[in-house]
Amino acid sequence: MESADPIRDPSEVEQWYNAGLRLIGPTWRGSRYCGGTGQPGGFTDLGFALLDEMARLNMVLDFSHMADDAVWQALERYPGPIIASHTNARAHTPTDRHFTDEQIRAVAARGGVIGVALHSHFLIPSWTRGQAPIGLDAVALHIDHVCQLVGDARHSGIGSDFDGGAGVEATPEPFDTVADLERIADALRGRGYSEDDITGVMGGNFLRAFEAALP
Repeated sequence: MESADPIRDPSEVEQWYNAGLRLIGPTWRGSRYCGGTGQPGGFTDLGFALLDEMARLNMVLDFSHMADDAVWQALERYPGPIIASHTNARAHTPTDRHFTDEQIRAVAARGGVIGVALHSHFLIPSWTRGQAPIGLDAVALHIDHVCQLVGDARHSGIGSDFDGGAGVEATPEPFDTVADLERIADALRGRGYSEDDITGVMGGNFLRAFEAALP
């Protein structure tokens, strides 16, 4: 669930869990629970109650779209499994939508996985609609940034965000369908990644994180 606003009150979290929900990102552009993209701020009292209920059920907390204050508060407060499903490196895309190097290190230190978002503007901020498509190297750049920063390839993955409504014209070449995601592996081979590391980035890392959290 991206943005927890459909959960009217933290007391309802267990109902959602029983219905099958296992992963919650508390915010998008801000919510009743915490600050988000373009809306700075930490967790509200209601938000802290949400975190406590999620922790009791060992749900996965998704940091994507969280405002900076909320990121640090969640790292301090939330003991359960964490990921950032579709978040890039702020070092290359300097907006509050993406992670600073310190945040990348902190999430990785907790065993979290950070999935690269494939919107062209999120990869190269100077890109705008109507320009020529960007290439796979821009995708590999953000993946490699995470791996180099934390010292291994166990904390990087593919977030895609293909369902974000940007359209194929706003995704890098050669992506036309999800079947083309395998081309990311070729870009990583070109950067010297081992086959084991590529297997992790292409899905193994997220599988490991989910298997540790799911019943």
